Amino acid sequence: MIDHELRLVLNDELHGRPGMAVTAPCRITHLAFTVDDGGGEPLNAITRLCDALGVKPPQTGAVHHTAELHGGSLKYEQHGEFYRISIIADGESGKGEAIALLPLGWLDTLPGKRLVAIHTHILAQSAPAPTPQSLTALFHDGEVAGSLVTRGGATVYTDFRIGDDGYTRMLVHDHGVQPLRLGRVARRIHEIETYRMMALLAFPLARQLQKELGPLEKALAQTIDGMLAAQAPDEDARLLGELSHIARDVEEMSNRASYRFAAARAYAALVAKRVAELGEDRVANCQRLGVFLDRRFSPAMTTCQAVGERISGLAARTERASNLLRTRVDIALEAQNQRLLRSMESRSRQQVMLQETVEGLSVVAISYYSIAIVSKVFEALGPYVPALESKAAMLVAIPVILGLVWLGLRRIHARVQRAVQRG
Repeated sequence: MIDHELRLVLNDELHGRPGMAVTAPCRITHLAFTVDDGGGEPLNAITRLCDALGVKPPQTGAVHHTAELHGGSLKYEQHGEFYRISIIADGESGKGEAIALLPLGWLDTLPGKRLVAIHTHILAQSAPAPTPQSLTALFHDGEVAGSLVTRGGATVYTDFRIGDDGYTRMLVHDHGVQPLRLGRVARRIHEIETYRMMALLAFPLARQLQKELGPLEKALAQTIDGMLAAQAPDEDARLLGELSHIARDVEEMSNRASYRFAAARAYAALVAKRVAELGEDRVANCQRLGVFLDRRFSPAMTTCQAVGERISGLAARTERASNLLRTRVDIALEAQNQRLLRSMESRSRQQVMLQETVEGLSVVAISYYSIAIVSKVFEALGPYVPALESKAAMLVAIPVILGLVWLGLRRIHARVQRAVQRG
């Protein structure tokens, strides 16, 4: 048997991003960076870190890597538009944040721009449940969302706000779930925040496009009104030019928005999927994470969708208006061509009549010169042929010459007509 050349690659994709076991209590710092084309290779920074710490470096071209650190571990993942790093520090939260496990200043060497930064504290099952006072102290008086997740196996709290230090805070209270399952909970809540922020990259663009769409829609309405009133061909040409400019601007907007809006839809779908995977239940008086996101995040995504539909609708209306105007211009050109053809046909008839007149005159002219030549011949033959009566002979020759000239011209005319028909 011959294996497909992509069999191993496609099979390994299923196992390409393995989960990490998380044992409470611990601390996790999660970072996500966007990278533009030519913005640098984050894998090089991970390799330098592993070399400095004396741990196994990633393979060349790897899209994920896990390294064991002293007192914790580090995980790196490369995605299409961003990459993320998670640092897990074992032990109680009183020891500081997990980011302290990394060498000082190493984060400054990472390429790209930081989009997500989260400090997550995971409390052990034996730890006391967070009180409203402790939650207020951790989340700085913000509105806290909280949910019982994974069938009551853990409780998650967050306010989705960025603190003064540039980090979002999350708190997870373990109720006795297995380490791998607890790791999946941590991964999901981090992915919810990461995908939420990636989806919201389209929101500022949507707001900007809303401002640009208004004048274009107004211009299209004015152009359509002008189509109803325009009568002269030059007016139609002017309106067609205006529609072409509108279509150009709409296409440029579509090019700017299509990728970002499509990515936003994909990321929003991932957010919804991760929230559903949490299996939320209500905890105390907190809003559930999914409810909080639905109230704050969904309207932004709806705005992006509405702007995308407005762009598509404006493009469709512009195309319909252009087609109608081109049809009217084509009908006007067809009528103009018909008038021109009728004028050409009239001129052709006049030319035929003139040609026939010229042919009649040609018969007379040719016959006149032919009769003069024959008359000279008869006069020259007179002394040699006494019986020849030149005047009588001329009377007989004149109609014969006229007939022969007329028949000759008719044959030439018929031959020309046949040649034209064959051509």
